[in-house]
Amino acid sequence: MDITRKIVNFVLVIVTAFMTVVSGVCIYYKTIGKDKIPSAITSTYATTVIDPQSGEELPTIEANYYSNKNGKGYEVVELLFNCYSGIAKQAIYSRGFQLVTANNETKLYQYNRYSGTSFETGHEYKWGDKMIIDIDGETYAVALDGTYDITTKRFSFLKAVGHTFAGLFTGYNYKEKAYTVETTTYKYTFEDLLTKVGQILKSCSNGTGDSVISLIDLGDFLHIYAVDENGRIDGEPLGVNTLKNSYFTMETHFDNRGMVWAKQSMFKSVAGDSNFNISGISDNVDYWRVKTEYNLTENDFVGRYLVSDSGFYYSLATEKINEIKNFENIEVNITFNVSNIKDINVLGFDYYALYGIKVNSLTIKCNSQRDFKLLVGSLKDTGITAINTENINIINVNSGVNL
Repeated sequence: MDITRKIVNFVLVIVTAFMTVVSGVCIYYKTIGKDKIPSAITSTYATTVIDPQSGEELPTIEANYYSNKNGKGYEVVELLFNCYSGIAKQAIYSRGFQLVTANNETKLYQYNRYSGTSFETGHEYKWGDKMIIDIDGETYAVALDGTYDITTKRFSFLKAVGHTFAGLFTGYNYKEKAYTVETTTYKYTFEDLLTKVGQILKSCSNGTGDSVISLIDLGDFLHIYAVDENGRIDGEPLGVNTLKNSYFTMETHFDNRGMVWAKQSMFKSVAGDSNFNISGISDNVDYWRVKTEYNLTENDFVGRYLVSDSGFYYSLATEKINEIKNFENIEVNITFNVSNIKDINVLGFDYYALYGIKVNSLTIKCNSQRDFKLLVGSLKDTGITAINTENINIINVNSGVNL
């Protein structure tokens, strides 16, 4: 009987000790050790929202970036969240943010858009404020509530003296002990978010012009919150204490020019001014109908070597095509001088060399007589009806136009 009692007592002690350890571990990971929980990966994908009034499908986020690489305007990053007016999702009431850099000063402006009209907001969004969106037809909230840590080392004279003395006897690295390490947590701002979006658009391989980036992970900045059937928003974001990926579909426009007219802005306003115009040109209806000349030469083309023909066929460079698409009301004129391409056998225009680019005039010339082939589709949808030539014999191989 004594042996049985001892065994039972021993088992109870072991079980009690085990439960105590488990409880301690749980308490630790719920409190001071919560940042040390092994990370899983939680991903959310916010792609589109549906306007309940028009039925139109809109991207969750729209973004513009005018980099002012040409130095003639303002550097502007714009971000628009197509979100709902409230939990009931009765209307799209979009939230917009515009980061304007001019004269070495950067300032954030906030806008709203409703029923196609944009205006400066009467309620500025702050860190942690929720915006209502859709994910796969379900209601969620998104907020800018990300944080980041900065660790600094500060020299301490008293610690340096004390540890230097101790180091004489112990031999440990007293130099490291002379510093106080401090970690400070900061909140991401909307300025931080727009700066990052500008960097993303600048780095995107789509280049300049309009494009849709299907998956941009903004999990460092933006977090998603569940909304229950009663319209209550969860107190913690999805994937709390895990590695959070917040993917967004973003409709984008990237431009190397600076912003000089309010009409370039998605809000039709720059720095809160709907009449913004620093172009030096009167902003009137007649001006916007005037076409600007855009002149291209052989230097804007790239060559493709064809072994069987022992020469190069040329087409307009992709980055130049994207640059042309940035402009409205332009008149494209091309002068291709074969003689300026030294020590290379130029055969003609490559397949679809100018496809889809509206061309006002095309001139092909050379210092000596030679053939110049127009391969299949090379002039398709360009509007070209005639080519100006000098010492050039055009060989039209189903180029897409009749000459």
